[in-house]
Amino acid sequence: MATSSLMETQLRMVLEVGVDENGKSIFRSKNFNNVKTSATPDALFAVALALAPLQQHNLFAVERNDSSDLQA
Repeated sequence: MATSSLMETQLRMVLEVGVDENGKSIFRSKNFNNVKTSATPDALFAVALALAPLQQHNLFAVERNDSSDLQA
């Protein structure tokens, strides 16, 4: 049976930077590495909301990316 071990967590802020010629939104991401793997979703969301006013563009979404190591 395989097991997984959480190796690292990344916080991603998705920012809406404008619209294209067809009226579709254009997005860019800012990634923050070396986030504690034990960070709660509430804590990560609070950090993203605190950083949002410091960004040039509007915050569209907050994502958490976890990387795990799988072993047999």
